[in-house]
Amino acid sequence: MFEAMLWLAAAICAIGVIAAFDGSRDVFHPLVFIGPMLGFLYAWMPSKLLAADGLARFFDTDQLLFVQRLNILGLLAFVVACLAAGVRLGRPVTAPDRSPRAELSPEACRRLLIGGLLSGMLGLTCWLITIHNVGGFVNAFSASYSGGWDDNGYIRDGSLLLLVGVMLSVSSMAKGGPKLWCIGFAVLFGAPWLAQAVLMARRGPTFAIVIVVLMAWYLNRRQRPPVLIIGVAGVALGWLVLFLVTNRGSIYLGSSFDVTTDVSDIVEKPDTGNEYIYGAGSILASERRDHYFWMRRYLAQVMVRPIPSAIWPTKYEDFGVPELLQNAGTGEGFADALGWVGAVGSAPGIVSDLWVELWYGCIPAMAVLGWIYGRVWRRAVTTGGPWASQYVVLSALSIYLVMQTMEAVIFRTILLSLPCWLSWRWAYRAPVRRRPPMPVRSGADLTSPRARQAFRFDGVRHRA
Repeated sequence: MFEAMLWLAAAICAIGVIAAFDGSRDVFHPLVFIGPMLGFLYAWMPSKLLAADGLARFFDTDQLLFVQRLNILGLLAFVVACLAAGVRLGRPVTAPDRSPRAELSPEACRRLLIGGLLSGMLGLTCWLITIHNVGGFVNAFSASYSGGWDDNGYIRDGSLLLLVGVMLSVSSMAKGGPKLWCIGFAVLFGAPWLAQAVLMARRGPTFAIVIVVLMAWYLNRRQRPPVLIIGVAGVALGWLVLFLVTNRGSIYLGSSFDVTTDVSDIVEKPDTGNEYIYGAGSILASERRDHYFWMRRYLAQVMVRPIPSAIWPTKYEDFGVPELLQNAGTGEGFADALGWVGAVGSAPGIVSDLWVELWYGCIPAMAVLGWIYGRVWRRAVTTGGPWASQYVVLSALSIYLVMQTMEAVIFRTILLSLPCWLSWRWAYRAPVRRRPPMPVRSGADLTSPRARQAFRFDGVRHRA
């Protein structure tokens, strides 16, 4: 029965991917890349663990059926809601966009690039501070999974703004901005992030930088790469992510780089840090204890986290969520409920995280998330501009959403979205150079093309 439920989970994800692409003809539809990640976590990984007899060490049959039933309902809610948000468009995503803001004037492109420069320089400054604090670049990356550090959370998280610098630089170039400057800034802000991602063998940052560069370019040019190329690139990116995690202990400066290309161990190894095992444990422990947070963890990310710990050292305890300090509150009660303890630093995946927060409310919450992704995608391909950047942000963070927790998504979304919205708003307020209409001679045919000469708004020609 459990094996059949795994096949059902895989079928839901596959049908979602096929329906999304068939309806949108867009390789960047959210289900096209989120669907495989959901299928990997809730179908492929547990099937490999089951084949290796790794699940029986932690759960009995009834527990597995309960967990997988909940996972299936969550998957179904996400897929249906994402499709219901509007998968079909009135025109192909690569059709010319004749809206007033389809193209940007040179001044608007320059402002967008300046917005990326300001965000990127702030992120670069924060990154350099963390590197300086540990003795320089070599010291920062001479041990596995090390990197820079600062006691101030604003400095640590500020390096995320490097992604905004890359995104807005690429977006400006796609819209017709100064090519050399755009490329220079994209490389300047992308290199530190890429070094941090690869030398720390971090799957999230690696996935994010690839998605940011790829989508920021194609979305703003209203083009798409060929399906075959994006399929091969997706498989390669998935393998790279698993490769980095598998060889995390061997990738650092000064290492012998004794790595393996066999990434099956990260999927099949039955330990308490495995995402599926840990996520199932989180669900069962919360259900056994009848303990749920009812949005307190998520509210803490918005209301409490921005306050420095130096000012309010006991902020999470006072807010009623001291559990946030370990595994984002998802690892409580394992020993009493299951007889084993989840590994420190583990993440449960999206369905388990929502269950810990909302009980059976996790199912409508999955639907809300699916609808948000589908709706923002639709606005990105029909309106563009800031909506395209917002969709790039959500897409880059989708790996955190699926494989980790909402806590890993909420603050990152806020931090990345705000400078994007402000930069686009400033770009759209650039002075508009209007070309005076051509003079029409007395008695001329006012319906002729020359008599209906267009004026220009943000670089786009319109017929009177």
